[in-house]
Amino acid sequence: MHVMWDLRKELRCAVLKDNKVSKEEVVHQIIKLMKLEHEKPCTVLLLVDDSKDTTYELVNFIQKTVSNMNIDYTHPFKVIILTCVRSHSPKNQYKDHNTPCQYLTTSLTAEEQQDFEKKLKELEKTHSKPDNFYSFMLMKSNFDPRYTRDLASNTLESFDMSTKKAKLFAFLALLNTYVADSEISLSLCEDFLGIKMIRWKEDGMLNRMAPYSNLLIIDKVEDWGGYKGVRILHNHIAAACLTEFERRHELTVSDITMEILHCDLFYSAGVVKNRLMKIIEQMLIERQLKKGGERKSFSPLVEKIHNEKGRQTIQEIFVQVSCRFEVSPSIPQALARYLYIKEQDFTEALKWAQKAKNITENQFTFDTIAQVHKSNLKYNMEREKQKKSHSPEGLHQNLKIAVNAIAAFERAQELAPNDDEEEPEDDQDYPRKSYTVYGYVGVVEITFLVFEVLGRVPFFDENQHPMNKLYLKSFLESKIPITNVHKDNNEINEKYVEVIREHEHFLINLKNKVKDTFDILSSFFTYLKPINSEFDSKNRWTISEHFKKYVKMFCTEPEQVKKEHQSNPQLALKMMMEQKRLFLEEKNADTFSGILQHLDRSAEEMEEITQAYAYLYKHKQFSSQTQATKVTTNYILSNIFLNLSKSKSKHVLGYTALSDMLRKTLQDVGLRSNFPDPYYTALLLFWPNPSDETTDIQKYVTAIRHASRKHLSHFKGRSTVAHLFLAKGSSLTRLVSKLQLDKNFKGMSRNSLAQLWRSGDIFREKIIKDKLLRVNGTIEEEEIYAKYGSQKVQVRPALISGTRSGFSTEKVSFFLGFAINGPLAYDIKSEN
Repeated sequence: MHVMWDLRKELRCAVLKDNKVSKEEVVHQIIKLMKLEHEKPCTVLLLVDDSKDTTYELVNFIQKTVSNMNIDYTHPFKVIILTCVRSHSPKNQYKDHNTPCQYLTTSLTAEEQQDFEKKLKELEKTHSKPDNFYSFMLMKSNFDPRYTRDLASNTLESFDMSTKKAKLFAFLALLNTYVADSEISLSLCEDFLGIKMIRWKEDGMLNRMAPYSNLLIIDKVEDWGGYKGVRILHNHIAAACLTEFERRHELTVSDITMEILHCDLFYSAGVVKNRLMKIIEQMLIERQLKKGGERKSFSPLVEKIHNEKGRQTIQEIFVQVSCRFEVSPSIPQALARYLYIKEQDFTEALKWAQKAKNITENQFTFDTIAQVHKSNLKYNMEREKQKKSHSPEGLHQNLKIAVNAIAAFERAQELAPNDDEEEPEDDQDYPRKSYTVYGYVGVVEITFLVFEVLGRVPFFDENQHPMNKLYLKSFLESKIPITNVHKDNNEINEKYVEVIREHEHFLINLKNKVKDTFDILSSFFTYLKPINSEFDSKNRWTISEHFKKYVKMFCTEPEQVKKEHQSNPQLALKMMMEQKRLFLEEKNADTFSGILQHLDRSAEEMEEITQAYAYLYKHKQFSSQTQATKVTTNYILSNIFLNLSKSKSKHVLGYTALSDMLRKTLQDVGLRSNFPDPYYTALLLFWPNPSDETTDIQKYVTAIRHASRKHLSHFKGRSTVAHLFLAKGSSLTRLVSKLQLDKNFKGMSRNSLAQLWRSGDIFREKIIKDKLLRVNGTIEEEEIYAKYGSQKVQVRPALISGTRSGFSTEKVSFFLGFAINGPLAYDIKSEN
């Protein structure tokens, strides 16, 4: 706050305290502040105070809203957002964060301590008992815990929990320790103490609270319409009182929690009572963030009660809480989480998770159910591994759990809102707007746990015989039924077969299901900008590790099979085709998005990929027109990428050959394909030259937008990424990749370079301007067009704030990037 005060003349400063205010209102106030009494927009410094959410969502919403505001982009505005998060362990949370941040602790510098000493001497001249200024004395002691301990000990010497004033003080100590900015309304305190006289003065309640009143303060609370609230002077003093309760009076935080839950007065209807209920709920369920954007498993209070009392007390508290908060799914969710993580009581955990789902069906309540099943499956597998006790009965139980887990993850994924929709406000496992792909990730994780479970079945266990791995692979690929799998003829194997036959439909669909999921996630990570980079990076790493397992399991063949194929000439072609497909799958280059990820790979690897596609294209052993289109477009894209990394390779086809190949493919698919891949390659190869007076490229722009809307329907609301840009040159040489542009800034840190791209300042660098081609165009009725003669091609601004609203027409120029949903305009400049 002091920093903001110092900057008030240079920046427009504001604080966002109420995180429940709609984002529309926040942005409206930012714009109003920015334009207040000034022709040009001023920079706004916004402090987001103790937000549970990341600022990614707010930033995106500001950008989207500003696109509809009448702001002159020749004078771009800036919003600087600082996020302040209170923490019980700021140093640890600081270490866990990947994004730039700082931590502040309650400690004074030597100079500040001297200032406090001077101030104390001044107070001694004007006050007879300056030691009674407890907050001041606490800071003067440099927040020495001995000071608060002695203060609590002296104040609570005659503490008696049987009295109402002692109970109320204990409630305040508990709330003020575990919930920042918490209080109990003055009117509620008076009702609790039985103060019924209408004309009582404010200090009447404080008089009733003696000898604890010296530690209390009555504050004006602005939220919830405004009211007077009672709290302890400082949360350090409140925490010291809790310690003193336990040390001297054997009163634990769990005792106080049960007592506050027992008090009916706090849970009847009323505005200030609703505020108190929110505080109590927050104390029990709100968890701190940890590395990767996820939250810790439990609230600090629940962690403390668990360490001191264990399961029985925790469960008693949550049963009581669930009665008080009957319509809150977060309470049974929190108990379910506790039971499956701390106690491994999956039956009871599932019961509470189902209760949460019955209250509210959303992605988070279904995810809790899925997490219970996932933890149950992992627990069973680990126990069986340690005891070496695998059985058909265990397999049957684990497969039932897996079926339920995948069903719950899939349902959670279905219910996950798009990034431009509102999410539930309940405190959950994930930051807001992060569940976009988490259900898919869960499906992948469960699938590979099932593969591991099956790998322990005697006739699938490769440790018993190397060919067993091939039998499992063939079974999962539906090449052989379970009854035809080679195995010893014994009773236990027959039981295993019986169990697998019962779940056969589920099992033989897993391989295709997980491959489809990999493809969806590949599109997500390749085509779209991340909203929460930490969380997306964690998910990407998880998927990458599982894909390695997939490659090892499905993309390699035992040596015995290779020798058999080589000895049979009739199988030679089929074998080679299969090897090429497996190679592409192994390299994650069997999809269009997968090839796009190879921009940063070696030229030699890109050459191998191009050779593999050349072989498949040459022999044309396609099962459908869709497969033919896929192979052809992937072959064209691999050629384009190989030309970027190794233009003199003998495997690179010329521009004319690629164009002819693509034209034939476009004739086959038409302009209404559900896949944007052929239209993307059309933009790369057929985008008009500056001298062209006519062009038909607009039909492919329209087609790619139509196709990408369907193809990316899972992820509406996210901005796309351009991997290639239009450069100065002709044919294939006029394309340059983002990676090639990045190589011009080798000495720059990764974060600094990323910021250049986010802000668009990268296009102000001379080396970038020299490489890229500026395209002339117009803005007409808020739409941007590239102009070629009398024809115009619609493009979109890469940065939403790159255009201004209005219905005038003006000439502009811009750089052009190619994204999976069409051409993007960067660095838009007026040419008027």
